[in-house]
Amino acid sequence: MSANNSQSFNKNIKVSISLVTFNHEKYIEQAIESILMQKVNFNYEIILGEDSSRDKTRDIVIKYHTKYPDKIRLILPEQNLGCSGQKIFVQTLQACQGEYIALLDGDDYWTDPEKLQKQVDFLDSHPECAICFHDVTTFFEDGSQKPRKYNDFEPKKISTIENILKSNFIPTCSTMYRRGLFNEFPDWYDSVICGDWVLHILNSQQGKIGYINTDMGAYRVHSHGVFSGMSKIKQLHEVINCYEYLNKYLKFKYNKIIKFEKAYKYQDLALAYKDNGDLDNAKKYAIKCRELLLSEPFLVIIAIIKLLKRIYISKIAAYKLHLL
Repeated sequence: MSANNSQSFNKNIKVSISLVTFNHEKYIEQAIESILMQKVNFNYEIILGEDSSRDKTRDIVIKYHTKYPDKIRLILPEQNLGCSGQKIFVQTLQACQGEYIALLDGDDYWTDPEKLQKQVDFLDSHPECAICFHDVTTFFEDGSQKPRKYNDFEPKKISTIENILKSNFIPTCSTMYRRGLFNEFPDWYDSVICGDWVLHILNSQQGKIGYINTDMGAYRVHSHGVFSGMSKIKQLHEVINCYEYLNKYLKFKYNKIIKFEKAYKYQDLALAYKDNGDLDNAKKYAIKCRELLLSEPFLVIIAIIKLLKRIYISKIAAYKLHLL
C-alpha cells in the first residue's frame, strides 16, 4: 500500500530523502522534524517507508503525510517485509526521484539545518565524488557511555572503494550520493544485515567518497537497533558474511583487501569467544585468522601495521576520555 506515490516523475527534485522506519514510535517525529527544518534553495522530497510497525509509528507518519502531502510520499506495506529492513530500504530507494539521495533511519536525526545544502553544494562542486558524508555524534540511549564521534579517527577528505571495503566509516544518517550509480541490487542483498555499508561499496565503484568535517547528525545506539542491538559476536559474523558475498560480486578484484579484513575479523571473533568462555570457538577462529594471514606474506606485514595503528588509536581514545 502506498500513499501519494502515483505522481509522475518529477525532474525538479534535487534531493530525495530515504527515511526507513520500524517500531520507532519514540523517535520518528524527531527524525522527520530534523528534515523539515532544513534550509535549502532546491526542491526535495521525503520517501518514507514504514515497515508495518507494531507500535504507533504508522499513525505518526500518516499524520505527517496528511500535513505535508506535497513533501512526503509514503510506502506502507500491509505486512512487515522482513529481511532486517533491507526490502523496505530498497523500495524507498527505488521510489526516489532526486538527482541526489540522502539517507536517514527513523531512530536517528539531523542536527544542522544546513546539512542538505552543504552536501548538495559539495557534490555539485566535486563531480569526481559519487558519495559525500559528514561527522555525526554517536550517543547511547541508556547512558552507558558518553556521547562520542562516530569514528575513532578522522576520515580522509577523499576516500575510495579500497578504503570503504576496509571498514564502514560512513554513518548512514550522514550519507548523500548520486542516484543511479548502479543498475540493480545484487540478488543476495536481502540476505545481509549491513545493507548501508554494501550500498556505499556499490556506489563507490563509480566515484570517490568526499568527507565534510562538520558534525551534522546524531546516531542513536539502543537495544532495538538492527545492528547496534546485536552482540559483538553476531556483528562480526554478519560482517564476514558481507565480505564473502562482496568478494564474489566484485569478481575478486579486491581479494587481498577482503582476505586481510576477514582475517582481522576472525581475530576479533577469537577474542570475543574467549571473553565469553567459549574456548573451542576461540581456537577455531584463531586458526582461521592464522591460515588466512599465512596464505599471502604481504598480509602479515599489513597485520603488523594495523595492530600498531589500533594500539595508537586506543591510546589516543583513552587519553581523550581521561581529559573529559
